[in-house]
Amino acid sequence: MIKYGRIALRHVIESDLPVLAQVLTDPQTRGLYNPTRMGSPHGIEKRFRDDGFSNEEHEMLLVCDASGAVIGDVLHFRARRYSSSREIGWTIHNPVHRNQGYATEAVTALVDYLFKAFPINRVECNTATTNLASLRLAEKCGFTREGVLRGLVFVAGVYLDDAVFSMLRCEWEQRHSTAT
Repeated sequence: MIKYGRIALRHVIESDLPVLAQVLTDPQTRGLYNPTRMGSPHGIEKRFRDDGFSNEEHEMLLVCDASGAVIGDVLHFRARRYSSSREIGWTIHNPVHRNQGYATEAVTALVDYLFKAFPINRVECNTATTNLASLRLAEKCGFTREGVLRGLVFVAGVYLDDAVFSMLRCEWEQRHSTAT
């Protein structure tokens, strides 16, 4: 378990599967900027049995509040075949918990984990150019905007442009050296 501020990140356990089934199969719960294609509850159970949502290519961690309740998730995966860089994503499930800093804490904890645990030089994230909250979050967490990938994600019948952000190891190290 990784603790940071008011949140903790932890791996998925079997009792979390109903929550994941709700989140991953309900486009309304996932929010406006995640793909609207529904997943199968059976697929979620199979994925948990296969690897617990954690393997060399992809890892999902749940975001828990101070009481231990699951309020969101973060994930990371290989960004490109030819690179060791990792791409990250985040979701705070219930709109009641959004815009309260939980995602900022979760992303900060995830980035720290990645640079401490993986031999990588780059972490990146993409977010819809119209997703103002996630754009602000990426900048607040120290990511640098690099550009726009046009028509990258298909959501609710529309292709969305995504802003690309990255953080290099030296930038992460600089943030930590000035924070102490």
